[in-house]
Amino acid sequence: MAKGIFNPDNDIWRFTAKLVDLFLLSVFWLVCSIPLFTIGPATSALYNTVVRCIRGNRRDSWTLFFRTFRDNFKVGALTSLVVLAAGVLLFLIYSMLYQTAPYSQAGYVLFMAYYVFLLLPLGVLCWLFPTLSRFEFGVGGLLSNCAKLAIAHLPSTVALALLLYGTVFVCINFFLAVFFLPAVLALAHSLLLERVYAPYIREQLGEEEPEEDDG
Repeated sequence: MAKGIFNPDNDIWRFTAKLVDLFLLSVFWLVCSIPLFTIGPATSALYNTVVRCIRGNRRDSWTLFFRTFRDNFKVGALTSLVVLAAGVLLFLIYSMLYQTAPYSQAGYVLFMAYYVFLLLPLGVLCWLFPTLSRFEFGVGGLLSNCAKLAIAHLPSTVALALLLYGTVFVCINFFLAVFFLPAVLALAHSLLLERVYAPYIREQLGEEEPEEDDG
């Protein structure tokens, strides 16, 4: 019985190990994202590791995270710069509309319409770096294909954006959540994204079944 309790393949130990990984992967993501332009490769590494180690059965989570971060660094960092530039532009428009909204009904309606519209670019953002972690793209190909995926799977895109918005809201109001929620968000996103990726992964593997550790 004692052997069963302390066996690393015991369900309790495996569950505990996954909880520890959720925490450590969130910390890795947070530290690697500090320069901002590295948030792309960090998010790619987080997503890939969560899919293969939390949902799957691989146990090299730390090694896999940093290997994925390295492999996707160039495209991820360049894409991050594009995303940051677009984010600044969208925020400036938001600020302008927010300031004019109280002065007329038309301004308020325009502001609310823009607020809803932001779900689309936020949703596209949710596709970008997970897709980079699962497939090989250049910056242009990644942006264009993820925009197509976001529109083709609009309900999932909206759900992804709302999950991201809710996570950011919680982390802003409860800072300690940032040490746990990034990996949880990646796990939640994977439940939607992996269903879309599955046929493309099978095609990429030559119509074979996806890898066992992909969960």
